[in-house]
This record gives sequence, structure tokens and C-alpha cells, in this order.
Amino acid sequence: MRDVKTLIKNAFVLFVITLVAGVSLGFVYQVTKEPIAYQAQLAQIKANQAVFPDASDFTDVDIDDAAESTALANPDYSKIDITSVKQAVDESGNGIGYVIQVSSAGYGDNIVFTVGITNDSQVNGISLISINETPGLGMNAEKVIVPQFVNVPATTFNVVKSASSADGDIEAISGATITSKAVTYGVNAAVAYFNAALQ
Repeated sequence: MRDVKTLIKNAFVLFVITLVAGVSLGFVYQVTKEPIAYQAQLAQIKANQAVFPDASDFTDVDIDDAAESTALANPDYSKIDITSVKQAVDESGNGIGYVIQVSSAGYGDNIVFTVGITNDSQVNGISLISINETPGLGMNAEKVIVPQFVNVPATTFNVVKSASSADGDIEAISGATITSKAVTYGVNAAVAYFNAALQ
């Protein structure tokens, strides 16, 4: 009989602890939800402005599912998603290009970044929003890969291990080929989507 009382008491204590923990987690989630969303929005705005510094505003464009399927048909793009599309507009409200946000599977996690493409098919640049690759290797994408995509023709890019010798060659990060391909293929997918839906 004593064992039953002890069991019930322990079960009740465990229930109370679980209830308090659940309520606390719910409270923390409610408190942090808006600041987290706000920071994510700021990161998106900063990434948009990085690839289109001349734009005065960015307007949402619905993703064309058929064009996305066409753009991502290449097997190299199987781990890539087009997550948002925005039109960059100047002070007069004229469209000057598009910002395509991409999520591409890297070595450690998904790499999320924006690709700016002008109306005349130039890649203005790319801006990393989220990257969690190997420190000292894949995390060097910001200084090794990103600068290679500034003001270049929107074409199909290829990852090469030595110094690039042709248009469209992107020199890989030493020791981080997977990260290099994840970013480069993500840009290729954005260009393919631009050609299929926006040009």
C-alpha cells in the first residue's frame, strides 16, 4: 500500500514539474517570438539592400510553382528551394531587377541567401542570411565565394578548384567544395528561375 502511495506521489510531482516547465516554455516562446521575427525581417531587408543598394523599395512577387519546378529540374538543384522573390524598384517605382532568396543544403545545414539579378540579366551580387558551415572552411564563403558574384552576367556558374580562367568559373573554398557547390548551385537555380519566370 505504501508503494502505491509513493508511486502516486512521485507521479503527481512529475506532473507538476512537467506542467510548470511547459507553461514556462510557452511563456518564453510568446515573449521571444516577435523579437525573433523582427530580427529575421531585418536580416532579409539588409540582404535585399546588399544586392540592390540602388533600390528604394522591394515588393513581394508570388513564386510561380511551374517556373520553380522547371528551374529546379536539374539534379544538382534537388536540395535547393526558392523561398521568396521580391522586385527591386527605384525611387520612381520602376522595376530594376529581382531579389531571389534561396535555401541550399550545405555541409552543415541549409545556407540561406539572396541573389540580386538586374533586368538586363546581370547578377548584382549575393548576400548570406544564414550559414552554419565548418569554421575556417565553409564559413569562409562570405570572403571567398560572395565577392565572385558581383556584377557578373547571369549565366550557369561552375565550381573549379583552381583560379578561375573562364567566365562563369567560381573558385571553390579550399577544403569546402560542398559549401562552394551549395552556394553556386543556389545562384544557378536563382538564375534559372529568373529566366523561367521573371525575364
